[in-house]
Amino acid sequence: MKSALSALALSLVLLAPGAAAADDRAPAPAAPAAPSGPIKPATPAPATLDEFSPYPPRTPRILAQPDTGYSSADPRPYPSLPWLAAQLLPSPEVAFGTIRSVDVYGHTSKDLQASFGLRWQLTPLLWSWGQHRSLNRWHFLVIDPLARNSGSISADLNLEYMWGQVNRMLVRPGVHATFPILQRGEYLSTSIGTSFYAYDDILRVAYDVGAYCLFGLFGVQFTYAPVHEPLKTMLTFRIRYF
Repeated sequence: MKSALSALALSLVLLAPGAAAADDRAPAPAAPAAPSGPIKPATPAPATLDEFSPYPPRTPRILAQPDTGYSSADPRPYPSLPWLAAQLLPSPEVAFGTIRSVDVYGHTSKDLQASFGLRWQLTPLLWSWGQHRSLNRWHFLVIDPLARNSGSISADLNLEYMWGQVNRMLVRPGVHATFPILQRGEYLSTSIGTSFYAYDDILRVAYDVGAYCLFGLFGVQFTYAPVHEPLKTMLTFRIRYF
């Protein structure tokens, strides 16, 4: 009996330090609550080049907003000294016609003779249908070659001096229409028109057709006056820019 009590006392002495150490430890944390829904895997943050770059990140550029308030420019030339010099440059021409003569015996004859002259041209008014619709189609005095040769109708005033069988100054107002042929008239254009002039106090009418190249700078114009024998046909080598 005494041996059994001795063994029990020895076991209590050996277990007492472990029990005291267990009482000194913090209590174990409670288990987390179970999620109510399915568990989603965490999305890792994407790595950027700036994270691995030895340089500081770039400052973002702020671009200016585009300008939406623009408008098309309408070139409007005005009379100037170069324009006046271009108007003073004449175009040479030659006219062919018959002159009626009566000799001392009363015989009547008609001789074909030529007259030479110079022509100056001026366009007070022109309306162009070949220009872009955003531009002003009306032009006064100073005429843009593109406006004229791309398709237009104009009121012209020609001043010409003839010498030879016809020795006089002629004033010839008229109306002309110009049509583009190649490259909207820049390479080649043509025109038709009519004009009138006074000769010996009689009003004469003439018709003409022409072809022009290089923006209308150079051209040939043929004029025909059906009821005026001295100036029945006329060929003009036209030089004109504005």
